[in-house]
Amino acid sequence: MSEVKRGELFIVYGETDGSSTSGTVSLNSDIFYSSVQYIRIPKGCKAKIWFQKVAGEGETLFKIEYTYDVTEDTPTWSTLAVEKLASKGELAIDKRKPIILRGFSGTEAFRVTWEQPSGSATKAYVELGVEIV
Repeated sequence: MSEVKRGELFIVYGETDGSSTSGTVSLNSDIFYSSVQYIRIPKGCKAKIWFQKVAGEGETLFKIEYTYDVTEDTPTWSTLAVEKLASKGELAIDKRKPIILRGFSGTEAFRVTWEQPSGSATKAYVELGVEIV
């Protein structure tokens, strides 16, 4: 009988800075030593994003972006998922099938960016449930 490989689900979270209208979320987790701008996917592994939660004081657009080579001077980021908080409140998105990101060479990574309408910089928060297998 074959063995099922399972990773451990961990939570990453971050927030907007409240003073500008776009940027990259500094991600935190209880398994990180400090905040990070992106999460690198180990060679031969997969990152599975099982859920997303967004909350805030106003309209905010969060994007999950992926790059094949985070070691480049200027990595090319592709948008994989977009979640929009239309107004003040909270939105939780559970995935029956997770977003799966593959680590082919170990240089792949993902990050979360955000955008808000001009002149409406407010605090907003994002949380992701991530599993590395």
